[in-house]
Amino acid sequence: MIVQMQKLIRACSCVVSPLCMCFLVSCGGGGANQTSSPPPSLPVISSFLATPTAVSAGRTSTLTWQVSGASSLQLTNVTNSLAVTSTSLVVTPAVTTTYMMTASNAVGSVDSSVTVNVSQSVPIASVTINAGEATQPIAPDFLGIGHSMGDTLSLIGTSSTNMNPIYEQLLKNLTQYANAPLLIREEAEGSSGADNPNVYNAQRLAALAQLSKDAGAHFMVGVDFVDDVVSTATAETQELVTGLGGILDAIELGDEPDLYGINGERPEGAAWDYADYLADYEQFAPAILAVSGGLKLEAPVFSGVNATAGFMANLNSFVSGHASQLAVVTAHHYSGNGCNGATEPPDYLLTEAAVDGDTQPLTGPIEIGQYLTAAQQVGLPFRIGELNSINCGGQLGVSNTFSSALWAMDIAFAYANAGVSGVNFFATADPNNADAYTPFDFTYTETNGVRTYSIRNINPLYYGMLLFAQAVQNKAQLAPVSLATNANIKAWATIDPNGTVRLLLLNKDESASGAVAISLPSYGQATVTRLTAPSYFSTTGVILGGQTFDGSVNGTPQGSAYSEIVQANSDTYTVALPSISAALVTIQK
Repeated sequence: MIVQMQKLIRACSCVVSPLCMCFLVSCGGGGANQTSSPPPSLPVISSFLATPTAVSAGRTSTLTWQVSGASSLQLTNVTNSLAVTSTSLVVTPAVTTTYMMTASNAVGSVDSSVTVNVSQSVPIASVTINAGEATQPIAPDFLGIGHSMGDTLSLIGTSSTNMNPIYEQLLKNLTQYANAPLLIREEAEGSSGADNPNVYNAQRLAALAQLSKDAGAHFMVGVDFVDDVVSTATAETQELVTGLGGILDAIELGDEPDLYGINGERPEGAAWDYADYLADYEQFAPAILAVSGGLKLEAPVFSGVNATAGFMANLNSFVSGHASQLAVVTAHHYSGNGCNGATEPPDYLLTEAAVDGDTQPLTGPIEIGQYLTAAQQVGLPFRIGELNSINCGGQLGVSNTFSSALWAMDIAFAYANAGVSGVNFFATADPNNADAYTPFDFTYTETNGVRTYSIRNINPLYYGMLLFAQAVQNKAQLAPVSLATNANIKAWATIDPNGTVRLLLLNKDESASGAVAISLPSYGQATVTRLTAPSYFSTTGVILGGQTFDGSVNGTPQGSAYSEIVQANSDTYTVALPSISAALVTIQK
């Protein structure tokens, strides 16, 4: 018996007492190679550091950590769980803040903390929000995009079965915050259907219809006016109505007809004036409306430049005299001039002139203010159907820099505050020569007629559009804001039907950074989502709420999204604001 037990022990290579072997039977047949798994253990936080540990308000500190064995990571004073593979995060505290890292797994959790000390100074701005008095409604489809009908193939797709999924994803990023279908303005092709017979064909229109299904888009589409052939415009109208049906909101008559004389597109040349335009309009409009299936026009689509002030001076009479034919009144706006070799200073988009004070102020005797007033008097919406930073393709080093993101949010809010019903940021799609002002553009390869699209640029302007969409979400209205500052800082606030207040702070100052004191009584916790870049002239390195599109191959942001948490102290929220940055402060009721 003892010999048999010894043999069993040796066979199983066991180190326990012989009595235990009775319960092991024959060690499960594993023999000497069987090993037992180590017992599960708690996660390990090897390090958790802040660099630097002391900052002044408006400066950042980078939290770094090394964690093993965790299935989840949580960090106090920051929203959202961190990816277990993450190793760092940038914070911008306005007051001395202790951050607690919690690493968890099935066994339990462990904690580690680090404190960032913030030196106090006089706030660089103070903001008071009157949440009880919403002022100006913001149209549900306020934020839109636009491009040329001729760019459909390079931007959207060639057919309903060969779409550009990256473009669709970039639109979906915007429409996740939208209150209504995204309104896309498709500029009329510049020459006649005879010259470009495929522009309005069924295949291309099917791509637009598919975009509506995939991303919830509606359209305002132009027909040819520049060639002065009524039958061309009516034929294109019929194709649009057939191909787009209920997702077509309006027919745009031409594109910037006030420039036809200057550009040599009318025989009168520079003598082409408003009376000539009106005579042509009154031939085209009834013919188009007769075949439009009840759709009305988007007009007059003027460029809005000072050289055509004679056209704008007649806006009141045009709108009042043709209101029954119109669905929306539109004009265009470019803040700077890049035509014929003209240039703007590198920091131009940080200036107030680029928002309200350039050639097209929001109020004026014959310009945008008159458009708006004329439309409102007859109950029509007025929209900036084409908007971007600098005309004639933009200016490299200005239009494609981070300053364009700050400008875009500021001018969009300025127009909303003025009562404009919406803006359409213009995008272009030349695969060989991208315009500087486009929010994004693509390249593609083509095999057997099928295009495969790739991202070439997702420019800072797109980040500004995305943060603006967040700021006006959930059918928000503008809320009154009082701002006191000596720096180049702007503040815009909204309030939604749930009482949530969103305050957008834009620091366009190249040197001022620090704390902003925000007064809002009887509200709860606030979160801060930041938009930053290395400098105002950066073209990459843009970060929105912890995420970037740098390196994205499919139009989704890279990195973990997060916001910083701020608590009120005596009804005042203190938020740090770095120079050349934006912060969306969301405050729950």
